[in-house]
Amino acid sequence: MHTRSLALAAALVALTAAPALAATAPTADFDPGQQLGIGLAGVSWDYGFSRASLGVRVGNPNAWGGSGSDARIKGAGRAAWRFIDDGDLKVASLVGLELDPGPIGGRAYMVPDLGLGVAYHLVWNGVGLNARFNVSLTVDQGQNQAGGVYPLDGPAPLAMAPTGNLFQHLILGPNTMIGVGFDATDRYELTLGGGTLLGLRVRY
Repeated sequence: MHTRSLALAAALVALTAAPALAATAPTADFDPGQQLGIGLAGVSWDYGFSRASLGVRVGNPNAWGGSGSDARIKGAGRAAWRFIDDGDLKVASLVGLELDPGPIGGRAYMVPDLGLGVAYHLVWNGVGLNARFNVSLTVDQGQNQAGGVYPLDGPAPLAMAPTGNLFQHLILGPNTMIGVGFDATDRYELTLGGGTLLGLRVRY
């Protein structure tokens, strides 16, 4: 009963999860070889080794979840290094670099992020489930709001407002997500969460 409750709770949390699409986000439980991720608004490709994984992603993470008017196509590279591999529990450090072309007429952004990924495998009613959680941090460069908090071209009081220190500018990075994967076969996995309803991972 405890396992069933855990799986249901993880699935419910995944529906309201953060920015990245679960199917195309990096994971701590990567396997050696290639993996293709297909989400509703992007695709990814990763190659896993015994402890490390390298990959790329292309898509529009904002197209699903209320930001359909944002047509920016973003590209990203990422790497993972797994430092805990304890049976069903996997933990990896994550590093990524995303290219955000910015809004129309605006500047482009290079968005680096650094974080941690956790994955846990369990079996529920004979179905393999993979609960995953990534949290990464980046520095807000103003790409999420026009002009930033204190626009330089704003009124004098705002233009002269002090800027915060590094820690006050930290925000969740593009590789942040919560998701659940359902093992359909050894090669195919359906994913739920991370800002999208459904995705697919294919292992080669």
